[in-house]
Amino acid sequence: MLALLGTPFIAVSPANAQCNPHKIAHKYKPNLEPYKYDSYAYNDLTFGDKPQTVEVVFTAYSGEIYKLVLGTSLFDENVTVNIYDKSMRNKKRTKLYDNGTGIDNMFWSMQIDKPGVYYVDYEVPARGTCKSADGCVVMLIGYKAKDDDK
Repeated sequence: MLALLGTPFIAVSPANAQCNPHKIAHKYKPNLEPYKYDSYAYNDLTFGDKPQTVEVVFTAYSGEIYKLVLGTSLFDENVTVNIYDKSMRNKKRTKLYDNGTGIDNMFWSMQIDKPGVYYVDYEVPARGTCKSADGCVVMLIGYKAKDDDK
């Protein structure tokens, strides 16, 4: 199984009206197939005057492969997602995965097949000229045993 920030499940009350994490998780859950659904992590995003980074930590255990699917509340801004081996407080960290062009109101998925602690960073741009003031990202986590048929 997967631990998110020290707990097996995270759900935070939505701060903005347009974000319903349960609805977003339900919408994107089929994209986890053929992986088994484990849980999801929910993060509010606020588009302010300055760019910011929101970091989510999770632990992958040996013997399993994980699939992460990210869904959004369909905000206008382009949030970039990067996954690192160390926290943003560590200058010697290595980027392991990225989505390059941002989630752009669509889901993005990736697979993790090595045990360890991973840091998912959402790079939230400044509001700029876009209409969105806030939004949310839901990260769904799926897993399967390494010896399962692909």
